[in-house]
Amino acid sequence: MLRQMMKVGLLSSVLLLPNFGHAQGSYVAPLNSGLGNGAAVSCGACHSGAASGGNAVLPMATTWRTGAHLAFSDSDGDGFNNAQEVSGGSTNFNLNTVSPFSLAKAAESSTSTKVVVTGAGIVTETLITDIYAQAGITLAAGHTIAGAVSPTVNTFPATIFFNKAVNAGDKVYVVDLAAKTNTLVTTGVVFNANGSVTVNGLAGPVNIVVDRATPVVPAAGAPRGGEDEEGLECVTGQLSTPLMMFSALIGLGLLMRRKS
Repeated sequence: MLRQMMKVGLLSSVLLLPNFGHAQGSYVAPLNSGLGNGAAVSCGACHSGAASGGNAVLPMATTWRTGAHLAFSDSDGDGFNNAQEVSGGSTNFNLNTVSPFSLAKAAESSTSTKVVVTGAGIVTETLITDIYAQAGITLAAGHTIAGAVSPTVNTFPATIFFNKAVNAGDKVYVVDLAAKTNTLVTTGVVFNANGSVTVNGLAGPVNIVVDRATPVVPAAGAPRGGEDEEGLECVTGQLSTPLMMFSALIGLGLLMRRKS
């Protein structure tokens, strides 16, 4: 009887193996696909501690459950959307103290609180109170000034990080503070995937001001799983093959004992 139970248990465990890989990817793969930008996150993107349904409590898990767009949502509320915060296996979208801005700031050892120009050496952050109004910049509804900077080096292109992300559709101005005039930069501006902006083709120290539009987050723009299955793929993914075999063996043994 025991030998028969072991044979049946082993066969059942083998049959369970294909579900192992399928379950592991049932959430992780759609999550990475929805985030884009080379995302390679795993269960830790949603789960705190052991991967189970009850531990899916991180900000990304909330975004998932609401059905909001995984890439365009700002799960941790730090001003950068999730796609802008993705870097390889990073889960910075769960930490509002870590953003592309804070990382750039640390890398540059910058003392600026709102602006970092990477690779530019000393940077002077320009006070933005009323600069746009004095310079004749009219803000549209829902727009704010992301920040202003006066690089003290004459090296361009310059990649600028603000403490709130800039996005395609934002406007970049060169402002003459003395004359209180502005020039809209229409060429040589690249809005980068990490929420920074690269400005080309400028010469000499200039005052760069960014007019930032409040991003509109479309709902249900990325795939997500059913809520009843929350945590299933991570729990299954962490079960070892011997444990699955042992569990199947015990279950079948109890069933056969009951029948006999």
